[in-house]
Amino acid sequence: MKKKTTIYDIAKALNITVSTVSRALSGFPAISETTREAVFQTAKKLNYSPNRLASALKSGKTYIIGVIVPSVQAHFFASIIHSIEEGLRNSGYRVDPLSV
Repeated sequence: MKKKTTIYDIAKALNITVSTVSRALSGFPAISETTREAVFQTAKKLNYSPNRLASALKSGKTYIIGVIVPSVQAHFFASIIHSIEEGLRNSGYRVDPLSV
């Protein structure tokens, strides 16, 4: 299994600090447009995708909505979960259904 690209990999490839990469990816205004563009190009080239767990630990927000239903096998509950997912998708949330 291939190792997932991290901000450390991007920093090493560009010979800049990890903090600079992090700030560039999060849109920090003090980072120059040249550096920001280099970070985004390198991130794309290395197939970087943010680690949602690491982001959640830092921000204190998981953006996960838990839905408890008697059975996800029942069409009724599956359609409700699907509707909830559709409604929350554009807000950056995801739904983790739990069947009891």
